[in-house]
Amino acid sequence: MKSFSHQAQTKRMNYIKGKFGLINSSELTRTIPVTFDEAQLQSAESSLKKEEIIFTIETLIESLNEAKRPQFRGLRSKRKDELLTILQQLRDLHNITDTDEIEEEETI
Repeated sequence: MKSFSHQAQTKRMNYIKGKFGLINSSELTRTIPVTFDEAQLQSAESSLKKEEIIFTIETLIESLNEAKRPQFRGLRSKRKDELLTILQQLRDLHNITDTDEIEEEETI
């Protein structure tokens, strides 16, 4: 019981620190673009931060069928240009998967 109480207290303190920004948050935030040029710059993949690219890659991997899910190891140690290449490969794979699913639905 004492262990549970200690864990709950630790989690509560981390939650409060996270809400006040005292702990680095894992949430990725961006400013709201004011001009069209700023919006275009934010949407360009080359302007993404390394953490944002990794988050996008992990999200795309999770959305794929488990049988077609590629395994990438050490994403955090890769360079930004390598991550952009992996991101493009995953988008291509995701588009192929979506096309296959649409064709299967049409044949049914």
